[in-house]
Amino acid sequence: MAFKPVQRVVRPRPTFRSARIKERRATGTRTLWACGRARAWPVGVRGQGDATAMWTCGTLVCLVLALILSSVAECKRNCLQDYKKSDGVRLLPPDASYPTKSRAVNVARCAKKCSRNKRLPFVCRAFYFDQKNRKCHWLSFDSYTPGAQKEHDFNFDLYEKKDYVKQCVVGAGVDYKGIKSVTRTGIPCQAWASTMPHDHNFLPVRNKRKDLQDNYCRNPDNEPTGPWCFTTDPEVRHQSCDIPQCSDVECMTCNGETYRGPMDRTESGKECQRWDLMEPHKHPFHPKRYPDKGLNDNYCRNPDNRLRPWCYTADPKTPWEYCNVKVCESDTEPHPDVTTTCFRGQGEAYRGTVGVTPSGIKCQRWDSQFPHNHSYTPENYKCKDLRENYCRNPDGADLPWCFTVDPKVRMAFCTNIPRCETEAPETEDCYEDLGETYRGHLSKTRSGIPCGRWEDHIKRDAAAVAAGVEMNYCRNPDKDKHGPWCYTNNLSIPWDYCSIKPCKVPQNIIQPKSEVTRVSCFVHKRTRIVGGTSVRIKEGSWMVSIQKGNSHWCGGSLIREEWVLTDRQCFSSCVPDLSEYRVWLGFLHLNDSGSDASRKQELKISRVICGPEGSNLALLKLSQQALQTEHVRTIQLPVAGCSIKEGTNCTMYGWGETKGTGHEGVMKAVQLPIVSNEKCYEYHKGNLQITESKICAGGRKDEGGCERDYGGPLVCQEGESKVVLGVSIHGRGCALHNRPGIFVNVPFYSEWIHKVFKYYPSLEKNY
Repeated sequence: MAFKPVQRVVRPRPTFRSARIKERRATGTRTLWACGRARAWPVGVRGQGDATAMWTCGTLVCLVLALILSSVAECKRNCLQDYKKSDGVRLLPPDASYPTKSRAVNVARCAKKCSRNKRLPFVCRAFYFDQKNRKCHWLSFDSYTPGAQKEHDFNFDLYEKKDYVKQCVVGAGVDYKGIKSVTRTGIPCQAWASTMPHDHNFLPVRNKRKDLQDNYCRNPDNEPTGPWCFTTDPEVRHQSCDIPQCSDVECMTCNGETYRGPMDRTESGKECQRWDLMEPHKHPFHPKRYPDKGLNDNYCRNPDNRLRPWCYTADPKTPWEYCNVKVCESDTEPHPDVTTTCFRGQGEAYRGTVGVTPSGIKCQRWDSQFPHNHSYTPENYKCKDLRENYCRNPDGADLPWCFTVDPKVRMAFCTNIPRCETEAPETEDCYEDLGETYRGHLSKTRSGIPCGRWEDHIKRDAAAVAAGVEMNYCRNPDKDKHGPWCYTNNLSIPWDYCSIKPCKVPQNIIQPKSEVTRVSCFVHKRTRIVGGTSVRIKEGSWMVSIQKGNSHWCGGSLIREEWVLTDRQCFSSCVPDLSEYRVWLGFLHLNDSGSDASRKQELKISRVICGPEGSNLALLKLSQQALQTEHVRTIQLPVAGCSIKEGTNCTMYGWGETKGTGHEGVMKAVQLPIVSNEKCYEYHKGNLQITESKICAGGRKDEGGCERDYGGPLVCQEGESKVVLGVSIHGRGCALHNRPGIFVNVPFYSEWIHKVFKYYPSLEKNY
């Protein structure tokens, strides 16, 4: 609240001490301190003159100043700090005698009004917020009110004042407003409004701010032992209720990664900031981004594997502090999902013995501080198995990693450890058409990674609502032709498809598109360069040899400087051990050590991204970009959904098996005519599934792909423009007569390829 002075007059400021009431429960007397005056009288004896004398002008000024300071404090602090939130829940009253009030305001103003209890005809104990209609509903009851019922509805979020629903205390528990009504020895409490069997002056009518309801335990006089009550036993005047400290309700094991207790104060006593608020401190740990980290309300947690539970603080000058949480007697626990030859999820349970990075740099020992100082020692992280120099994930990163012995490279991800194959999906769901109407509850990708919440990635507008994007369920808002998918919170796999099959299996033969609707596969680009000289582009400069060990394994196409398109079957799985793989570019002869070898580029593969189910495609992310020269160039992708006229001659490239036709170990090229899917199906006598995701070319004896040509491109040309139309995959035999080669129809998957380009980051950045 702001005050504007009428005139500038300097007056002396009066000083007062706040009024304080203190009862001496043992002797039955009470002392009143009111702005410097003290009076004492026996309990229960009150004089009208004494009461009148209490309300001096000084006392009134004290109260006004206290209200102003309280108002200013409320303006600076977010009132949502006071509430326990339950997602997807609203609360129904026990009966019509419990009043409610509704109004269209935002959630922050809703909380503020409930906390201040202004202009509400009842004491506000909770509210629920209607997300759909943006409406607030204030409640005079909470979930502990007898007869109140919770109703699950994703359109609502329930907020309850923590003082009413919290079953523990911090410090003396002055704010405790729970419903415990029995002392530590089991004696029922006396009602605060009653003076039998014990007369007292803590009557609700005189202490309206103390919430002295029924016979619930309270601490109206800041007793150090915590909330207490007068008892119903005439021989025991009062007794502590023994309500536990929040720090002792739940103990922690290891570094407290799984701690889910109710502690919400730091070790210095500062209030924790809510995890779903970005004030006073902005941070990345929003509960919807990390749904498995227990980031509820403002409770102490350890989402990033620090030494122990911590929180951001509500103090703008103190970003974060550790919390004082009780340690369990046995502070270590075995991980339930240990793996040794591969890793699942983020690899936090990986206990294998890989101790070298993908680039061959040896890992630094965890118990060493040379060449890199760090806090991830075996003593600090007893449950992380920080033995020797093995790759581990003690901090909840995307993948296992290690510090390196190279002083210039502090740490590196161990992408040379394969990801474990996932188990069969637990769902029998299927989807119709493209899956845009799928409304099931599957929320894991095909690789088993939990889906992230949609609202963290896309704007919730009318289009998103129509697409049914809610929570973290698999959906298809962009009408991806390959079915439902979802974002993840894993930076190494930002999005992926879900293991949901189409309800209808596609037919073997897809009718060709009419000439009228045929889309051209080529985009003709003309680049204007002033004062430049021509650069000769070598034939097949986009070709890639995928090397396994010391031999050529498969072909591939360089479609961007750090991306290679190839056959998925060139790898044992989508998460292979990449340590034995390399790619070669810019050469013709596999075994040449002359000038051809000097221009050859050899790069490592950082990861394999498998294409949609049944595609047989894989994209390889290189550890670094290929350097473009006249011998190393990228090849264009075709226009999505395009097709090539039957009979058009396209060219296949590769270093594969020659079956005695000559030119062993040299890149070869052969022209193959496009064959329609119908004829291809007939040539193969109906034994192979030929859908719109496949194309056929060839059919002449001794002309076509063979072993180790797989993954190589089928390139079509129009004018000066060349595109990779197909990817060679395993078929039936090598270049047989009347057996056209089968290729993946790249135009059918162009949108998926561009989607990978857009969302997949670089993993090989060292910090």
